[in-house]
Amino acid sequence: MSLRVARGVYNPEKDRFHYYVAFKPALDPTMEERGAERHYPVDVAFSVTETGELADLAFSLPKPCCDQRSLLYLAKTDSASVVEEKVFVTVPGLSGDSVLKAKGDLELDAAGRIIGLEIN
Repeated sequence: MSLRVARGVYNPEKDRFHYYVAFKPALDPTMEERGAERHYPVDVAFSVTETGELADLAFSLPKPCCDQRSLLYLAKTDSASVVEEKVFVTVPGLSGDSVLKAKGDLELDAAGRIIGLEIN
């Protein structure tokens, strides 16, 4: 499956963009309500292109999200890999110029599957 990334509007007060990475195939990353039942805070390292597009990211999985059911959509995403409790995701065709660190919100559906990641 392919990765879907949405970039929000630039916030000049915080000097940053807002990103959402969707791992669930039918999930529209631009929607406000995405059907998340549970949220886990994560620290995200990511890189962006010169124009602010998300190029790649990495984060550690919270303990409750390390089982096979939670990882179902991640495992089916072509450009994502899970090594132990670390997740590495690349956006095909993009190369990052700047590496940043931010807080993220890992979203799970009612069945406990990771459906997306919101990066603030």
